[in-house]
Amino acid sequence: MTVDFTPHGGNIVSKNLPSNGYHHNFVKLATIKNIAVSSCNIDINIEKNSWHLDFCLKQSETLTGVLLNPTCPNFEEIMYYASENVRFDSKHKWLIIEDNVILSNDSTFVNGNEDFDKPLYKETKYIDENEVVSIAVLNNLNLSVDADVTVSVKIDNSSYELYEVYNFGKTHNGTFVIERIGDWNIDKGLNISTAFKYYRRWDFRQMAFEMAVVMTPIPPVFEPQMILGSITDHRVSKISHTGATVLHEITGIHNFRYNYTVVDRWVGDYVKEHKAATNALYFREQDITPVLRLIPHHFDRYDVAAPAVSFIETRFYYRIPSQGVGKFENQFLRPLSPATWWCVIGVCGLCSFVLLLSAVVEQRPINVYYWYYSIFSVLALICQQFFEEFEDLRRVSEARKMTILVTGLSCLLIYNYYTSSVVSWLLNGPPPSINSLWELIDSPLQPIFEDVGYTYSWLQLPDYYYNRKKATAEDALKRKMNNLLKKGKTVIASMNEGIELVRQGGYAYHADTNAANERISRTFDQRELCDLDSLHSMERVSLYSCLQKNSPYKEFFCWSLARLQERGVLSWVHERTWSREVKCEGSSPRALALGGAAPAFIVLAAGFILGTVIMVLERIWWKYSAKNRKPVPKSDSEEWWST
Repeated sequence: MTVDFTPHGGNIVSKNLPSNGYHHNFVKLATIKNIAVSSCNIDINIEKNSWHLDFCLKQSETLTGVLLNPTCPNFEEIMYYASENVRFDSKHKWLIIEDNVILSNDSTFVNGNEDFDKPLYKETKYIDENEVVSIAVLNNLNLSVDADVTVSVKIDNSSYELYEVYNFGKTHNGTFVIERIGDWNIDKGLNISTAFKYYRRWDFRQMAFEMAVVMTPIPPVFEPQMILGSITDHRVSKISHTGATVLHEITGIHNFRYNYTVVDRWVGDYVKEHKAATNALYFREQDITPVLRLIPHHFDRYDVAAPAVSFIETRFYYRIPSQGVGKFENQFLRPLSPATWWCVIGVCGLCSFVLLLSAVVEQRPINVYYWYYSIFSVLALICQQFFEEFEDLRRVSEARKMTILVTGLSCLLIYNYYTSSVVSWLLNGPPPSINSLWELIDSPLQPIFEDVGYTYSWLQLPDYYYNRKKATAEDALKRKMNNLLKKGKTVIASMNEGIELVRQGGYAYHADTNAANERISRTFDQRELCDLDSLHSMERVSLYSCLQKNSPYKEFFCWSLARLQERGVLSWVHERTWSREVKCEGSSPRALALGGAAPAFIVLAAGFILGTVIMVLERIWWKYSAKNRKPVPKSDSEEWWST
């Protein structure tokens, strides 16, 4: 026995051709038709040498065609092996030639004991399918709706009838179908239906699909209206509601139904005992789940049906802190750059030095330290004040007057620049908010997460991130949250509880924007909306319905979703299930917080303390000097005061 196959670029495999001469002629003819054919011997024990058959049926980038004769001694073993290894799929085209069974034109097949809905022949004579070897075997195989199996039944020596054989889902107790698709004869050649095979298999005849839906926590009793109704159960997320509603619209197109299985998260660890949507798809326990985010390193475990049925975006919602000293408050002493401050110090020093020189040159008669006068004169001008002394103003030179005038003008300009910079920054700058995940971790806000499936995946799976660009920061936040969990603190809250915590202040609540906006619009007033801010966590990404890997139903769901998108059904579902973003109307004035004004109070306190210290030192110095001071005659004292 020989097996011909085409692992590279061909599309026909021939099995058990009648003779070596026939086999040689077939290979020669296929080569002329640009069909690559190879062969291997399978006249051996298939169980011990299954690699021969596996290599024969291996599919690469192109379709593989298989040609069989059911008289082969190992025919059943080959068919069962192909069934167990999922070789009856859309990538393998099987042609089975029944040369030993001859039917007349008034004959037809029947499926078991019931007539097929669409008669293959118009006459009334029936032949039981069990009389045909290949049909009897195919009825027991794991065929599916994408199977491409054609049985050629001999009518006479020059003509054949062609039948396609498939099942809507053997594992789903689907209907086994035998349908005539054409014929071949030596005079007219091949006459076959041009309709695409999936159009001929459009009606699934109320077959049941297994759907995994996510609810947190899992309800003791599930009803479809919990996820499909206009008012969903509080345990159903918006994205699950949207995806399930879209998939429910497809049931009317293909005439099937869903059996629902409830799990508590979307992405799992691929342990069979754990309940997760991805686990159920990977172990082929469920056929489809309404929504999943595209995670590249999971693509080899399930298939994606396009186009997208929904989208998701998550944020940390919080009220802007209005108390406490920190980097989120207004920084009162930073309107000028460091270089400007050094220039101010330099100018003040220069002015003090000039005033000191002028006082020395004037040889003032009063007993006052020159440095005392120069420094406090400049300091008073900076504070928009005037430093006075008991002196004869007639003795003040024009140089001193000019120096004080220039110093006063310079200090006035610096003061105006300072105040205008502070005011413009406070008016035009954004409110103090959190701009990164690192700032959130360092802030006094307590992060709280929505009680939803992806939160548990994020906390438990080391390779699951909301945004892989922020993986390092998310790892740090995960460790913080897990430490809080170990201490018994609450880090997960329902939507109603989480938004209420945000409204009270002191918390940053991570939630889906659509569900959060709906709740915020019902509970926040205008003042609270103006205080509300958010930090992006998961950027807006599309969500897709996902199926088992190499699912035979992927083509149907892709087609149907595309039809729903073209007809506007997806847009209609989104309009019905998605809420609008809530914003602050107008603007709300924001007072300078204690953290922003703290430097002013610090300077005041430091001045009071310094003044008290100076007063104490002066009293001590005065008492010490009084002991050593000689009494002054009264006449001399009076004369001195008069002078």
